[in-house]
Amino acid sequence: MDSLQSSIWNGLLQLYILHQAERGPTYGGRLKKQLALHGYNISPGSLYPLLHNLERSGLLRGWIKVYKGRARRHYIITEQGRLRLQELRAGLKAVVAELLPPLEN
Repeated sequence: MDSLQSSIWNGLLQLYILHQAERGPTYGGRLKKQLALHGYNISPGSLYPLLHNLERSGLLRGWIKVYKGRARRHYIITEQGRLRLQELRAGLKAVVAELLPPLEN
């Protein structure tokens, strides 16, 4: 994958993660499974650094929750994350509208 594809993919992953975190608390394993349902197999080595970066940037808030004896880090979107998600959606909408022709009835 070249750097442009990598950059686009990273941006789409951020958009997807913020979208899921806006819907409610989520965690890495759940996100990995959800992406796999869409045909995307993301490695933990790619997903978890992205989650940590979104948290460090103030777009997600994380906390530890113990489930079946294992500590699992959950994430929820912050107000700053909601604003960023709105920006990303608007930008994506504009690009998609230009790239894809309108659907005919």
